[in-house]
Amino acid sequence: MEKKVLLIDDEASLRRSVSIGLMQKGYQTEPCENGMKALQTLETFKKKSIPLQCAIVDVMLPDIDGLKLLKVIKFNYPQLPVIVITGHGSEFVAEEAKAADAYLEKPFSMDDLASVLAEMEAPAAEAVKVEAPPKESAAAQESKSAYALISLDSSADLLNIYRKLYFHHHVLYCDAIRGDYDLALLLQAATEDQIKEVVEKEIKAMKGVAEVSLMTMDTPTFGENVINLMGSVDEALGRDKGENVATAGQTARTGVSSYVLLEAEKEKMEAIYPSLYFNDAVVNCDCTDGRFNIVLFVKGTSFGEIDTLIRNRFKTMDGVLRIKEYPIITLFEN
Repeated sequence: MEKKVLLIDDEASLRRSVSIGLMQKGYQTEPCENGMKALQTLETFKKKSIPLQCAIVDVMLPDIDGLKLLKVIKFNYPQLPVIVITGHGSEFVAEEAKAADAYLEKPFSMDDLASVLAEMEAPAAEAVKVEAPPKESAAAQESKSAYALISLDSSADLLNIYRKLYFHHHVLYCDAIRGDYDLALLLQAATEDQIKEVVEKEIKAMKGVAEVSLMTMDTPTFGENVINLMGSVDEALGRDKGENVATAGQTARTGVSSYVLLEAEKEKMEAIYPSLYFNDAVVNCDCTDGRFNIVLFVKGTSFGEIDTLIRNRFKTMDGVLRIKEYPIITLFEN
């Protein structure tokens, strides 16, 4: 029986060459082009009790950083050996990769890789069966949330309106922004109807408010399995992204921040959303209804850094149709 190896690398040519090379060494390779595909594959192997000899993880992946993925695999599947590979070796990468069972810098030969795999094999041991502890399903949210973008007319007292909204009991946080809107709010209430009522009867009634665009948070349209896997990544990395977004937002307000709205093709959301969610610069990543169906809260050391991230990473994603950025400006110190 051929020994099975999970290969996680975004380079199609490398996946092909390694798969062919390992086949000649007696290994069957299961290739994955990104971290989420790898986690889904591991889950499938677990359910079907398919034995797996090793996971080979590239450091540079399009969705989840390979070193983070290493921590997730070691957390959920502690008996599974992991080899970290990289074409961008450094002292930092080598140090972080110490949690792996082996570390190889590209380019490496198939003999080098086969030798490392052979060293991992216990003489009379079977390949590790991938087993993970059962995950409890997340409790249903007891409240509804929505983003509101507010335009003010020329006679409005921006600072006065900002102060009123900032301390409003249904407003989790309020930011002054640059662009075709003046303020961005995150609202929360028991029901969606209650949020709409607050907007219609209280916010729109404020003197100087010209327009309010409401985007209700929506449940992602992709499968529950993906949501569960993302939750397992958060748990493995010790992240609390599921907590109150206001808390996360306030802790990130060092340096500069922007709201970034994306219009994405719905059929490609399953690939786009995790890549955004696990980006280190993204504090919050929410699905919403309406034309712009993803809202990000992005942090950076400068607006130039955020602009570069948007231009080089977000706009280049397959399925992203349009992006609007609203940089946050400071009106007064809290």
